[in-house]
Amino acid sequence: MEEKEVLNLEEASALLGVSTKTLQKILREEEVPARKIGREWRFSRTALLRWLAEGDSQQYSAAEQNVREYFDQLAPEYDATRVKCYGNDLRNLLMDKVAVTAEMRVADIGCGTGYLTKALAERAEEVMAVDASREMLNVARREMEKADLHNIRFLQGAAEELPLSSDDYDLVFANMLLHHLSDPGEALREFCRILKPGGRAILTDVTEHRHTWVKQEKSDLWLGFHAEELKDWFEEAGFVEVNVEKLGCDCFTTGSQGQSAHIPIILATGKKREKGR
Repeated sequence: MEEKEVLNLEEASALLGVSTKTLQKILREEEVPARKIGREWRFSRTALLRWLAEGDSQQYSAAEQNVREYFDQLAPEYDATRVKCYGNDLRNLLMDKVAVTAEMRVADIGCGTGYLTKALAERAEEVMAVDASREMLNVARREMEKADLHNIRFLQGAAEELPLSSDDYDLVFANMLLHHLSDPGEALREFCRILKPGGRAILTDVTEHRHTWVKQEKSDLWLGFHAEELKDWFEEAGFVEVNVEKLGCDCFTTGSQGQSAHIPIILATGKKREKGR
């Protein structure tokens, strides 16, 4: 059977191996060979395959490996870098807004060096700390040992394919993670899968911005997110009672050529539907 040459959005997403929401975001941020006819996108299979083999897409296809390498290298000095970005403000605001209680099992996805992990372990029964970077996890282990916290399990794994059981956690946190993932929608589906019915996902990330230099210098894959975009992704992943709001603090970051950016941080939450509802 001859392959179809002109593709719609859903067909092009399948060819690239991403969700339609992710492809729509790529269309805003990358020079993808595509035409918009009225309200509909059209793609040439040949042009897309060529794009996949060269230029920006080559960087995109290897992006998450590059992100892991970036954080492996940054791990020893990451805490000092993070302090400059948002200090303790983000964690303090988040802990004030989200009730974490002693009987809860909590997952911290993209835990890094344990910025949220420590605060969660001081409140919850058990914390599963997951990160794609082995070096980040090594730093986090040492920090938690210093803090004499022993209710934490560490696991290396990808947010889009979590090595965790389904229906197992009361809360799932992901701090400043989504803009480093090639397919945020897939990660959200995984967060929903591992949550108990009625459990909640709590994400913090940056709002959409135009500081394109962070892609090269900070290994960011996305230039932040619109509130409505996050809401749509949550709902498509199966969440209800979705809320997106400003957290109340900014992320401050600088570049090697004197660039700087103050980017507002947003909080997005959603509830996994309870059984029978």
